[in-house]
Amino acid sequence: MDFVVLLHIFVFSPILFCITFLSLLLPNPTYFWAWKSQLSQPVADLVLRNGVIYTSDDSLPFADSMAVANGRVLRVGNRSFFQELEGYGTQVLDLGGKVVVPGSLDSHVHFIDGGLQMMQVKLRGVNKKEEFIRRIKDAAQSTKQGSWILGGGWNNDLWGGDLPAASWIYDVTPNNPVWLSRVDGHTGLANSVALVLAGITNLTDDPRGRTILRTANGEPPGVLIDSARTLVTSKIPEDSVDDRREALLRASNLALTRGVTTVLDMGRYYPGFSTELSWDDFSGLI
Repeated sequence: MDFVVLLHIFVFSPILFCITFLSLLLPNPTYFWAWKSQLSQPVADLVLRNGVIYTSDDSLPFADSMAVANGRVLRVGNRSFFQELEGYGTQVLDLGGKVVVPGSLDSHVHFIDGGLQMMQVKLRGVNKKEEFIRRIKDAAQSTKQGSWILGGGWNNDLWGGDLPAASWIYDVTPNNPVWLSRVDGHTGLANSVALVLAGITNLTDDPRGRTILRTANGEPPGVLIDSARTLVTSKIPEDSVDDRREALLRASNLALTRGVTTVLDMGRYYPGFSTELSWDDFSGLI
């Protein structure tokens, strides 16, 4: 095959093809722009249809379909305008008439603390002393000796009103300090090991503004009220960055299942405070 033939095949033929292709488009610019539009049109990751979608827009209060891409709403409206947004990999979900509303905003939450509590012993709803003890015992069996056992949510009104005491869990937590917050957040129970770490005895005076509950003979049974709680909580090690990150993820997932998409955290992240912990917690997650 000589040089002229090769030149024709590899140089002139592609040029002739391009000229022919453009000649078909240029007399009909509508085709060209339609083709270009298809290339630039975003493709939805998710299309919701056959629903009742509240838009918060007075011009279109309700719609039956919505398209989403990369976590952002692409379009809300009538189903007939969504075909062009569907492509390979688009998930189409038929809502069957169910209602979709914008995410809720919770303006007062203790988000990280709540997430940490999800990783602790859950005592909310316990209505028997025996069940209270059992849950602490189970936690102790899976906790390293010397490590803190934390939990909360107990409500003594559910089992008759008697406040819990360190003696309840003395036998099941001989090697671990324990701190269990009441459901109201103003009272807590420390076990005997935690009381020793905090230096609380029958000779300990109630600090100003603090209450150490005592028996008739002056012994502290482990219940601390309001700021007296800091005598024990100040001895609890700081949560690690990994623990706080896990708490953030747990709290976020729970919030999303309840339709809450924005929160204002009333925890440790206050304006004017160091942002070091905040960035450590959130780095790589958002």
